[in-house]
Amino acid sequence: MSVPTYNLYNFVAQALENRYIIKYFYPWGEKRLRNIIDHNDDYINGETYDNIMDKINMYHITRIKDHVKIPQLLCHDQEPLDFDRHSDDNLIEEIDHIHPRSVVEFIHKAQASGFKNLNLRYIAPMYNSAQWVLLHSELNSPEVVKYQYSGLFKCAYWWSHAVLARDWYRFAEYDNRLIRQSQDIKANFLIYARATSGTRAYRNEFLEHVKDIDNLQIGSFTQYQASSDSSAIYDYYDFAHSNCSVILETVFDQRVHLTEKTLRPIACGHPFLILNGPGALETIRSYGFKTFEPFINESYDKEQASNKRMHMVIKEMQRINSLSNEEQTNIWKECNLIAEYNKQLFFNDSFLSSVKAELQKNVLV
Repeated sequence: MSVPTYNLYNFVAQALENRYIIKYFYPWGEKRLRNIIDHNDDYINGETYDNIMDKINMYHITRIKDHVKIPQLLCHDQEPLDFDRHSDDNLIEEIDHIHPRSVVEFIHKAQASGFKNLNLRYIAPMYNSAQWVLLHSELNSPEVVKYQYSGLFKCAYWWSHAVLARDWYRFAEYDNRLIRQSQDIKANFLIYARATSGTRAYRNEFLEHVKDIDNLQIGSFTQYQASSDSSAIYDYYDFAHSNCSVILETVFDQRVHLTEKTLRPIACGHPFLILNGPGALETIRSYGFKTFEPFINESYDKEQASNKRMHMVIKEMQRINSLSNEEQTNIWKECNLIAEYNKQLFFNDSFLSSVKAELQKNVLV
């Protein structure tokens, strides 16, 4: 199995009335220029990565030769942006590998004459495009500001993971195994923390702080072997045997970057706390979802300092654990009603329509 993403970009193309050539990273989670492919044909089905890239390179050469003026939409909506990662100094080797010799020579001559810092646009440096749009999935982001100031792209936000998660977790809408019974609960809090490097390194600190907290499950109860494909699945047993997810998002700084990690408990009707940027809960509510105040203290969502925000979440976990069994039962009863509302909204077509409208507004306007 590999995490499916190409249908997402066919959705994007059609939502934008096929006005753009859509480019995106393949396989899922990649950030290298050589892993940017084109949506125009579904090259992925049944083909190796090398065959895909051969076709993509031939496509670019043909387009460059014909000087077709079609706007480009570069989708960097799977992972957080990193402007410096794609600066000239870090791209020399990649440029030499992704383009035919004539294009590489053009790039090096241009750089020698002072024409530098095309960043992600090096994927098609000779392409005479009417417009470049960078489609991303983060708010309150210094990285977005860098791209805006560079003048290389028009930046456009949309909640891409919402559409992916609707596809990945679609059976949760009908899965009665997700219904929680109080007698089956094994832990108050469920925490997934598969990766702990890069932007996810903060998870090590969090896990160190919570290691002595009672009523806590770190990782799946079923102890299956987690992999990169785990993003696209849900484990009904985990959600049926715990009261609340503690979501450790991909980034934990000032950015709001909401991924499938947030949408999986929503799809499964699970209450949650979240470690992400300040305003993450406010962003979730802006799409019509409800969060869990006053039953869960959500004041952490307004805290700007990341370290303090983390400790406020931990303090709330400890507070809930310290309550009597009756008080905890009442909290989870009320939170479950909110979580069920969120689940129904997540699978309602009105939610998908709102995300699609957001995409169209931010790109086309």
